Amino acid sequence: MSFESLGLPIALARALEARGLQGPLPVQEAALPALMAGASAMLVSRTGSGKTLAYLLPILAGIDPQSPHVQAVILAPTHELAMQINRVAKELSAEASLGIRVQSLIGGAAASRQIEGLKKKPHIVVGSAGRITHLLDLGKLKLRDTTWLVLDEADRLLIEEGLEHVRRITGELGPQTR
Repeated sequence: MSFESLGLPIALARALEARGLQGPLPVQEAALPALMAGASAMLVSRTGSGKTLAYLLPILAGIDPQSPHVQAVILAPTHELAMQINRVAKELSAEASLGIRVQSLIGGAAASRQIEGLKKKPHIVVGSAGRITHLLDLGKLKLRDTTWLVLDEADRLLIEEGLEHVRRITGELGPQTR
């Protein structure tokens, strides 16, 4: 099985091959068709099994780079995980020439710099629920056109960040969010 046979754009499949990924891992093979078709999913798999790419690839394939709106929100329970996801998304977008802008939004970093980053109209925001809620409260982040929401490590996220932050974020999402 190849990434292309699962419906990924050729440029994205080639970027993965250039990284040495010859084909999808089991969690990716199971998740990609459903996520590419617009279904919601809960992925449960061990650490290092390829979950991040399992959700990130359909997002990258589905983003409209011509739109000036945030189309995907990825929440992570730690700053380190958020920055790792942010890096992978940026690298794959660049390597596949997708033109997708990615912005990290995490606590502990200067909010003013993140607000400046939001002025560049990112398509994907990756961060902590607390910082994203803060930027929503300031009116600096709008999510009504968002079509993707990922809760990475949802069990930890809901405990550590708090259900109230996640509820606040989901309340701002548009009706098309999956």
